[in-house]
Amino acid sequence: MATRRNSYKLSVAATELGFAIATFGCGLFNAPIWVAGLAAAGMLAYWSVTRRVVLNRLRTAAWATVSAVASITIIAIIAGSYWLGLAVEGTL
Repeated sequence: MATRRNSYKLSVAATELGFAIATFGCGLFNAPIWVAGLAAAGMLAYWSVTRRVVLNRLRTAAWATVSAVASITIIAIIAGSYWLGLAVEGTL
């Protein structure tokens, strides 16, 4: 008997987009850099909670690799959003 796979929920994707947009707004309104760090920490926490079912199935080495790559990617997205907000600040 086949099991039904859980699909990636649109609400999870929308929340992750919300983090990026919020960080863009921080850059746009010239907020301190620690606010972007706070958004990155929140995004990392949200990512780990929403992926916990899959992460718990992995072995230690695979878990560490997936978590490291995801952390680097999330930090790059948040930093890019903040920088883009800073770059657009004078034009809007």
